[in-house]
Amino acid sequence: MKGNGHVNDYGGLVEPWKVALVAARARRFGFRGHELEDVQQEIITDVAAFRFDPARANGGGEATPLTRLIDNRLRTLRRAALRERGRIERLGRDGGAPGGDVGGDLDPLHNRMDVRAVVAGLSPEEQTVCLALGEGRSVHEIAQALGCGWHTVCRTVAAVRRRFRAAGLDGLGRT
Repeated sequence: MKGNGHVNDYGGLVEPWKVALVAARARRFGFRGHELEDVQQEIITDVAAFRFDPARANGGGEATPLTRLIDNRLRTLRRAALRERGRIERLGRDGGAPGGDVGGDLDPLHNRMDVRAVVAGLSPEEQTVCLALGEGRSVHEIAQALGCGWHTVCRTVAAVRRRFRAAGLDGLGRT
């Protein structure tokens, strides 16, 4: 929908009932009126590319698989919006909001230096676990690589987390 309340017809490329379905599903997902046009524009290319195959529909209509496609895209958009809102809130809370003083531009550099200082102060085992976590390895994978139980790795992770919290680095890099 456009801000003036008219339904966008997308030049006849998408059937009007499909455009209306996107708007209805977006409202159901909690998107507000001023967001509907942007949401439609994000999803409409997928809707236009959607091809209904009656042979695979088990007697169902086109609306059911199309609704599933729309809902999946809406969930993705909602999660992205929530992540972005969280990043903005963290920036504001940490004093790194855009438009701040010149020192705000150095925050990422200072954070990297602080992280390196904390990591340098960790024991060799803690450094190994910290590095493995940074590589995206699971607790079970780390335990297997170190030849210990996962409980040991969890205790080490808790100790590393305490060190980062003590240095004021809790929550850095979370998305």
